[in-house]
Amino acid sequence: MAEKIQGRETNKVTPCTLASIFFTFLKISPLTFGGGITMVPHIENEMVRKRKWFTTWEIPEILAVAQSAPGSIAINASIYIGFKVKGVKGSISAILGMLLPASTITILLTYLVFKFQDFSLFSDALAGIRPAIIGLIFFAAFKIGRTSITNANSLLIFFLAGCLLAASFSPIGLIAGGGAAGLVTLIFHNKRKISC
Repeated sequence: MAEKIQGRETNKVTPCTLASIFFTFLKISPLTFGGGITMVPHIENEMVRKRKWFTTWEIPEILAVAQSAPGSIAINASIYIGFKVKGVKGSISAILGMLLPASTITILLTYLVFKFQDFSLFSDALAGIRPAIIGLIFFAAFKIGRTSITNANSLLIFFLAGCLLAASFSPIGLIAGGGAAGLVTLIFHNKRKISC
């Protein structure tokens, strides 16, 4: 029997409690090395496959909202997810789950960097971590792209955004431009439907 989460019907949904939200983000947070965008595969695994709180098609929506707001993508995404499944209390649970391990790890790493930055072994380890993080970011981009770039219009917007970013165009301007392009496309398609 289908259960409902905030008006959406899903099958075999894991019960959504404040504790489950907190522990889900407590689990995701230590895995987001390289920035919030690298949490995408983990969000998809936890929220879509395991718990079924969201669908695969909602992941780009979460990222779009998280990137449109100022601040950390990871924190913004946790606020959005928590609110969508359990309101304001859900947002607070998600933020606490995301911040606790991240803050602890950051404090520990900061201490280690200042304590051992002159050791070649530590520098070599950091040099190896950087390309691994780039790989995580590319993988996350691929996962988002599978559901976001679905037609010629979205592919065109993707290439234009990439070219404009390479030309040092403002990310805020790109987000606003992408939103405007989406609205124009929607209006155009609606007009075509009416005329047909």
